[in-house]
Amino acid sequence: MQNCPHPADACENAFDASDYISGETFQIASCRQCGQVVTVPVPEDVGRYYPIGYYGQVGERRFPPLIEWVQARLYQSRARRALSLAARKNPRVLDVGCGRGLLLKAFQQQGCEVMGTEFSDDACRFAREKLKLTVRVGALHELNFPAASFDVVVMWHVLEHVSDPRPTVAEVSRILRPGGVFLVGVPNFGSPEARLTKAGWFHLDVPRHLSHHTPASLEAVLNAAGLQPRWRSFLAPEYDTFSFVQSLLNWLGVRQNLLYNWLRGHGAKVMPDGASLGSLLTTLLLAPLLGLLSLPATLILALAGQGSALTIGAVKAPSDGDGKLP
Repeated sequence: MQNCPHPADACENAFDASDYISGETFQIASCRQCGQVVTVPVPEDVGRYYPIGYYGQVGERRFPPLIEWVQARLYQSRARRALSLAARKNPRVLDVGCGRGLLLKAFQQQGCEVMGTEFSDDACRFAREKLKLTVRVGALHELNFPAASFDVVVMWHVLEHVSDPRPTVAEVSRILRPGGVFLVGVPNFGSPEARLTKAGWFHLDVPRHLSHHTPASLEAVLNAAGLQPRWRSFLAPEYDTFSFVQSLLNWLGVRQNLLYNWLRGHGAKVMPDGASLGSLLTTLLLAPLLGLLSLPATLILALAGQGSALTIGAVKAPSDGDGKLP
């Protein structure tokens, strides 16, 4: 499968959005050639939009201890659910874009043989040095894993970092054994939160997020690659409450993602200081109130299949399928 280049004359602009780190402006557009909602233009050097603190320092926490504790518990639950679909002893697990490796570690604690990938040595330094995990550096298609060599492949909030998801998902299908499981999580571009706050949506994160997914668009890509969705979840507590608060603050005109930068550890800051007094006061006054409102709101949205984060567990069909693109 060839990547769709999303040519300018095939892209219909929906709205403009600014990168809260660099200040550069990009377009959120629908590509008539492949049907995907994408960020355009795609930067020639995406790596420069990931500052040094993006993944945090090896010896420091990225977020407050309570948040990281909750995150670890949720990762353990997701690992168990994915493995219940795999139904295989001592499965081989590949986490594509494993970052700090916390989800991959949860699989290892379940008795799995694990491996991760990342696009740079800096991105996986914590996973390698602190968690002692095996991580290979490079794009998935460049690493040339053998066909049918993994029982579980994970892309946890990673697929949105590629401009055209179809070749990536096809490669996932190729390296999964028949009956293997693909656990994929993405921001839900079709959620009410995304539709309301548009350029202020916390999960938009241009230009690091290059493709934007709805349940229908993601399932079409999965089905075309011979991957059959078995369960869906619209609840991701480690994201939902904060995304609700930060998105609404952004929508109200507060300096974009100010609260997010505050909560990051000392070595994980991604924005310079210098927010206006108005942004500081608005954040301090409204964040607690919005946080309380977010608890029932995000739960109701998740139960209605409208949450801001989408997770799908898909199983590779017994045959490889015809490989046709949606």
